[in-house]
Amino acid sequence: MNEVKIITREDCSYCDNAKALLRSKNIEYEELHLGLDITREDVLEKYPTQKLLPVVLIEDELIGGYIELLDWLNPPLETGDNDGE
Repeated sequence: MNEVKIITREDCSYCDNAKALLRSKNIEYEELHLGLDITREDVLEKYPTQKLLPVVLIEDELIGGYIELLDWLNPPLETGDNDGE
């Protein structure tokens, strides 16, 4: 599996949901705690488009937050447009 990192903070329900989602899929991840392992300034500098936590990285590529992680792990099913033919 790809290397997954997640930047979180205390009392963040979306952070908790993202970690629970990863655990439910048996995906190991490295958790970086905002203010302990990484500064707010570092997060803003490295990921200026990401305004909320968590910040989810897969192979050091920004995926986004919890909703984007959910979409990444559960891509939409492709539907054929053959009208039953």
